[in-house]
Amino acid sequence: MALRLGECLLRRIRENRGLTQVGLSEALYDKFGISISDSILSKYERGKKYPNPLVSRAICLTLGCNESDLYEFLE
Repeated sequence: MALRLGECLLRRIRENRGLTQVGLSEALYDKFGISISDSILSKYERGKKYPNPLVSRAICLTLGCNESDLYEFLE
């Protein structure tokens, strides 16, 4: 049985926290000094690009979620 990534849930989580892509980008820079543009965040949300582990962790700490919350996992 293969495990696959399903839908990226970052957008849903971000919107539930009341943040725009620009707001999340600014929060990542303010909290961690990580510079991620809103266009890169858009690519993450659409599954066109994947964040490295450090960025993924920073996103989760900023949004108050776990890394496993960012994607649906399909079997």
